[in-house]
Amino acid sequence: MTEQNRQRVVRLFVGVLALTALANGLGNTIFSNYFNEVFHIDSVQRGFIEIPRESPGILCMVLVAALGTLGSLWMSVIAQLLVLVGLVVMGWLSPGYGTMLVFLFIHSLGMHLFMPLSDALSMELADQNKVGTTLGRFKGVNTFFAMVAAVLVFFGFRTGFFRFPAPVILPFALGAAATAGALFLLVPLAVWMPRTGAVKNHRLLFRKRYMPYYMVTLAYGCQKRIKIVFAPWVLIHLLGQGADTTALLTILTHLAGVWAAPTIGKLLDKLGVRKMLWVEAVYILLSFSAMGLLAGMLAESSFSPGDWRTWLVFGAYILCVLFEQFNMVHSYMMRAIAQDPSEVTRTLSVGLSVDHVMAIAASPVMGLAWSAWGPQYVFYLAALSALFQLAAASMVREL
Repeated sequence: MTEQNRQRVVRLFVGVLALTALANGLGNTIFSNYFNEVFHIDSVQRGFIEIPRESPGILCMVLVAALGTLGSLWMSVIAQLLVLVGLVVMGWLSPGYGTMLVFLFIHSLGMHLFMPLSDALSMELADQNKVGTTLGRFKGVNTFFAMVAAVLVFFGFRTGFFRFPAPVILPFALGAAATAGALFLLVPLAVWMPRTGAVKNHRLLFRKRYMPYYMVTLAYGCQKRIKIVFAPWVLIHLLGQGADTTALLTILTHLAGVWAAPTIGKLLDKLGVRKMLWVEAVYILLSFSAMGLLAGMLAESSFSPGDWRTWLVFGAYILCVLFEQFNMVHSYMMRAIAQDPSEVTRTLSVGLSVDHVMAIAASPVMGLAWSAWGPQYVFYLAALSALFQLAAASMVREL
């Protein structure tokens, strides 16, 4: 492929990243409200819904192994078709509760399938002399359009343009349109480009060589619970903030991520994997511990609305959620230690499944810790998971 053609392909792929980030942001941001206001579910049903939402993350490695001979681009086309089907049904067809669960699963399956494929394609299309920098730029594009989605959701519901219930759920409908746009760009890429990421067999792939990657994804599954569940719960349950505050903080987090992602990418090229795992570990240890300290103070006595400590909680929340920008370090490490380039996509999918197994196991444990010992210990336990990053760093000394 000539450099001119490569640049054209990169521009198309950036368009795919932008549109998929927009679609995911429009869907994921409103799911909890959708379940509550359209189906009026109780707490038991809310817990059950996490099964069709999260189980595709575990099934991802099986699906990638089964479809691996198609290559990364054609698997990406299938992934976005699944996302599109789910959004169309939920957005336009007003399904009943049981039907909704089926198409929620289909949507989530496509979304999870695209995660390792997106990382693998990003590394394949990166400038080989500046892989970390290119990954940072790609991540920055993804983060920016996720922020755009959060802004649309915030102002859409604030102005009444988006609402529940409605014959057409506009955020899902717009997400479906963005997904269709991503497919419009992906299909020509799959036709024009040589088949990439294809495998010769359908076996699941586990290698001792890839243990550092499995370790950091195991830790990431635990750490992600802070981002998704417990950091927002500090805002809602302990600080008494509403959905508008959470949305604004999400926008600010994405805005910070637009700067952080390229910076981490450049540091990755400059410092290498081992040092960046150290940086990540220190960052997680400090940010999660700070949030834990503030959560403990909140549990003992509430802050007044104008209290300066409230602003510290907001800042700690942004730092806790921002840690996900380091995820590119994990993908880069996998590429660097890969025994064969064709094993990268399959191993990334195994890592995603490991991440989700840990996430499902860690949630009830952390919930019990919150109830029995106090909210601060949830964050302290998550901070200790940074030891996995340090252990992985000790195993990749040459990188």
